[in-house]
Amino acid sequence: MPVKKLSKYKICGEVDSTVTGKLLYLILDELANKSGEVTIPQKKISDALHISKGAVSRNLRRLRDSGYIDVHPQYHNDGGRAANKYIVK
Repeated sequence: MPVKKLSKYKICGEVDSTVTGKLLYLILDELANKSGEVTIPQKKISDALHISKGAVSRNLRRLRDSGYIDVHPQYHNDGGRAANKYIVK
């Protein structure tokens, strides 16, 4: 495997989080566009990983509080909540 492909896993290994938090970081990094942004519902992540939405929320909050991601709430035109936008640092 080329070194370039391993670099993102090395970075993830340095993330000070739970295994679930590291997995979430990798998923967000993989899905993010070139600007590091990704908009995805927490429910979609929890369904894909077969973990609770609470576990997803808790670990995303830890990643945010530790400075690994930024979270920007999104809203529909009618004011209802939409999926958050995550920015991977």
